[in-house]
Amino acid sequence: MRLDGWKSIAAYFNRERTTVIRWSTERGMPVHRIPGSRRGSVYALTEELDAWLETSREQGLRDEDSDTTRPPVPTDVPLAASGRKWWRIGSGALAMAAAFGVAAYAWPGPKAEPRLQVPQSEEAAAFYVEARSDWARRTPVSILSAIEKLQHVVAIEPGFAPAYSALADSFLLAREFGSLTDLEAFSRAQLAVDAALKIDPAQASALRAKGFIEYWWRGDRIEAGRSFRRALAIDDKSAQTQFWFANTLIDNGEFREGLQRFVGAQLLEPASPAIAADLAWARWSVGETQEAKAALIALRRDNPSLATIPDYLSVIALAEGDIPTFVAEIETMAGLRKEEGLSAYATELRALLAESPSAVVAKVVSAAVTEADRGDRRTLAWPAFVASSAGDRAILLNVLRKAEARNEVWGSAGLLQHMRARWSDDAEIAALLRERKPNEFLSLPGAAAGQT
Repeated sequence: MRLDGWKSIAAYFNRERTTVIRWSTERGMPVHRIPGSRRGSVYALTEELDAWLETSREQGLRDEDSDTTRPPVPTDVPLAASGRKWWRIGSGALAMAAAFGVAAYAWPGPKAEPRLQVPQSEEAAAFYVEARSDWARRTPVSILSAIEKLQHVVAIEPGFAPAYSALADSFLLAREFGSLTDLEAFSRAQLAVDAALKIDPAQASALRAKGFIEYWWRGDRIEAGRSFRRALAIDDKSAQTQFWFANTLIDNGEFREGLQRFVGAQLLEPASPAIAADLAWARWSVGETQEAKAALIALRRDNPSLATIPDYLSVIALAEGDIPTFVAEIETMAGLRKEEGLSAYATELRALLAESPSAVVAKVVSAAVTEADRGDRRTLAWPAFVASSAGDRAILLNVLRKAEARNEVWGSAGLLQHMRARWSDDAEIAALLRERKPNEFLSLPGAAAGQT
């Protein structure tokens, strides 16, 4: 049976309209938008709603609204099998939680659950829900679709702060998926963050995006830590904030808290392959190479379109000196992102590989240095890692001296660890690598700092 409009869907569950919109955004409740509708009308199928509800109960999702009191499902409406795949926390993540204590599980005591904000306009609300769904799919096309829909939202309701926060999130993800350069993505995200915080200075998602920008673009570790922790003080149940903060902590070498935050993010959103992929990357960063590779390969079987997986596997292959696999993974990533520049780059690497692996290394290093020189790459950590993995001391030394002249401080703790281990007997390179390590951390004053 088809239900037209949010009011009908809400009546089916005997809930408020805002509640079912929240379920659609946070819990993946299936809704559909009517093609060509000027008002962004939505509809749902009762068999899909029932299957979603049954799956949610089986997975034990904790939400005071999940125990719906709507009338029993009519016996003549069959329950359709759900196609949703739910990721469970693997033994490695649970082992981390056990090793690092129960902090990841013990959220601060009773706290008011932040209420989902939705636009007042039904048209804007429909665009907003669809945009968040597009963003969650994490493909180049879906991210650009999310940006377009969110721009409709702010045009309709310019005072709706969460839409600007969501735009910032989308711009930042467009950078990861190759749709925007770092300069374009961070600049646009900053404007969106500023707009959100002007409307609502306590907008947790905007503070999260601010922390991301401060760390990954400006390199301000102290301000990044403040922004992330303020966002968590407002809403500590945000899987995305835990996720992004975890990545930032790992990159900065604060492995203990970073792994705790990853476990917390997975507990909040166990179905997220993006979190699972980045947790595998974190495990590689702390030295669990085989476990990380196995996790990524298993993850790819069920999520072949997730572009971060070949990205991470390409780095792992490079660290092992496996240049052919590195090139193959770059080709796979280019095929997923469908970005013209990346596809041309992958084709060039394939041609260079026919000459020699060293030709590939030289190209990757020169391209990365050029990006850093023109401002599209903040540091020279990546070209240094490429040269290090290839065992090319001359190129590595040249890049490190260039980084020293620029007075660079790196995050990239996983890359640094691999470089330091490889060149531990080379006093000159070891000294240059030590100088790149940060001495500022994202921890609160008096808290434990880095653990690299």
